[in-house]
Amino acid sequence: MPAFGIGSLVFLVGQALVSSFVYSQAEKYGSRSPLVVGVSAFVLGVAAAFVFRTIVELAVIELLIVLLYLVGLRVSKRRSVSG
Repeated sequence: MPAFGIGSLVFLVGQALVSSFVYSQAEKYGSRSPLVVGVSAFVLGVAAAFVFRTIVELAVIELLIVLLYLVGLRVSKRRSVSG
């Protein structure tokens, strides 16, 4: 059974920030339903924490995914400007 403490609250706030980023990117790039995408990111992140029974590793993985996404955006912008 998972323990609920201050770490859980911090994780939920962090997950909400990641979900809001996903929502804003989905809205920016014309997704049909950015709200569904944002809520899905939140729910799947919380579910993954329960399934894998870890928060720190999951947060690191999410951070890496977001950073790789931002690097990919930056690279694609440079290619479109120079090409």
